[in-house]
Amino acid sequence: MRNKQKKILELFEKSGPQLYRLLGKLTLNQDEVGDLLQELFLRLWKSKSFEKANDSFSYAYRAAINLAFEWRRNRRLSFQSIENDCEAQIDSSALGKMIAGEELQKVLDATMQLSELSRDVVVMHYIEQESYEEISKRLGKKPQYLRALNAKAIASLRELLASNENSEVDTNSVTKR
Repeated sequence: MRNKQKKILELFEKSGPQLYRLLGKLTLNQDEVGDLLQELFLRLWKSKSFEKANDSFSYAYRAAINLAFEWRRNRRLSFQSIENDCEAQIDSSALGKMIAGEELQKVLDATMQLSELSRDVVVMHYIEQESYEEISKRLGKKPQYLRALNAKAIASLRELLASNENSEVDTNSVTKR
């Protein structure tokens, strides 16, 4: 028990800020990151697999990715869109940031539909800016395999985003009639 506690405390001390940033990047909601980080460490504490993991950071990193996407999925299911009746003037830079934020939300939502390994590679490579060599060390896979997997994941994301965009256009044209 003490060994597990020591392992978790060392992980938190050494990698807590990096896990915090990762959760922030994946949720896009700084208000929730502290709670999610706490949830992550509680899950690690309860996990029997964490004790056996050779690389505790890699295990926690993948658990953080899964937790963030689980949070996004639950939030999306419970979220109800609310129309803003306020007719405030929005300058173009604020509008640009809003559009970019909405696009990032769509990409992250589509990323949830990928397999766990594909999602991890996409997050590590594009969000965390890690090389395929670094990712291969963490995941225990060859860099060439990860490149191919990433290419297929990006193609899938493009298809998902295009199909979502087409369904939005169809919905908008029906509601305007």
